[in-house]
Amino acid sequence: MMRPPTTLTRRSVFRAGTGLAVAAMGTSLLTPASAQAEAVRQAGTEPLNGDGFYRFKIGDFQATVISDGYGQIPIRPIFVMNASEAELAPVLKANFMQPMIQVTNNILVVDTGRERIVVDSGFGEKLGPSFGSFPGLEANLRRAGLTPESVDLVVTSHGHLDHIGGFVKTSGALTFPKAQFVFVDTEWNYWTGSRYESEVNSSPMPDPFKKGTVEAARDNLPPVANRSWFVKQGGEIATGVHYVAAPGHSPSHAAILLTSGKEQFIHMGDIAHNPVTSLQHPEWTPIFDYDPAQAIKSRKAILDRAATDRIMVMGYHFPFPAIGHVVRRDAAYHWEAAQWIW
Repeated sequence: MMRPPTTLTRRSVFRAGTGLAVAAMGTSLLTPASAQAEAVRQAGTEPLNGDGFYRFKIGDFQATVISDGYGQIPIRPIFVMNASEAELAPVLKANFMQPMIQVTNNILVVDTGRERIVVDSGFGEKLGPSFGSFPGLEANLRRAGLTPESVDLVVTSHGHLDHIGGFVKTSGALTFPKAQFVFVDTEWNYWTGSRYESEVNSSPMPDPFKKGTVEAARDNLPPVANRSWFVKQGGEIATGVHYVAAPGHSPSHAAILLTSGKEQFIHMGDIAHNPVTSLQHPEWTPIFDYDPAQAIKSRKAILDRAATDRIMVMGYHFPFPAIGHVVRRDAAYHWEAAQWIW
């Protein structure tokens, strides 16, 4: 019998000194604007953008970004491991940023006309209260008029906790009970193999992150094994949906390219964690990168492609709704967030 997935608590994270502060919330997330959106939803009309979700189009595809919540993370060393405080400080000042920033998880749902696809699944119930479990991916899906039962495919960029944590509930039930799960074959093989635990434990990640990463693979992958299928790196997932090789953050990390008509869109996965540090300084690496040198090469390649071809992209951890364009600036890049469509 498989034991229930492990839940990381704020206390365990703080106790290890990682600086990952997940703020407890004593009040409802329903602001007057979101309360209005909830009233519209209950009236049976189209929900408004901004109530934990955001809709937009990719050609003929209907896309929705679903919020999986937020938390506070120190930029250094979590997002910037290889730069000194003296190097980082003027960048933060120039961009009106503090050393501790709010980071988000953003889940992409795409209706292609053939299937409903979810890209990555967030923390699920593994970290709370503001990440994953409150108000939660499932609650925000339902606010958007979507249900977990309606999902056909769950596409995974890589096997880290904040991307596979939402597969399985603490009860042991699958969050997406009717879905098939898609992975790059070599990424699946790594996280279900014999090497990952020792390699994670010898990485520079803080101990709670090591523990969470190891347990995520152990708790969340076996329950979906019998409904998973595997694609070669760079291969086709579905009509108009392909993996794009982007290794380094994890052994076979991949971005996801969606194409409909003349429009393209790239879900960058964890190629870039922050629109300032990752784009203005693509040579800066987060503490999570499996192979930092390879991750830098992949980051620059994806950013260069997005800038050259003027492709709209999504940054999984960028400020909600996390969609926009990459623009070249000097020897690096700049983030232009898409205009909000109400």
